[in-house]
Amino acid sequence: MVDETLCLHAGYTPKNSESRVVPIVQSTTYIYDSTKEIAEVFDDPMKSLIYSRFGNPTVIAVEDFRI
Repeated sequence: MVDETLCLHAGYTPKNSESRVVPIVQSTTYIYDSTKEIAEVFDDPMKSLIYSRFGNPTVIAVEDFRI
């Protein structure tokens, strides 16, 4: 792929029925079913997404971009 194409598509590999390009996630917070689950994420922030300033799916795709 040429660099311009990589800039648009690298870092994201869609599965069947998912969008072709990285969706722009605009949410700032994420939902959990219980306080126990969210407490586990606070104990290990790498376990899941909790707050968009720490990361979100769009940022993760950009961070994973490598030429």
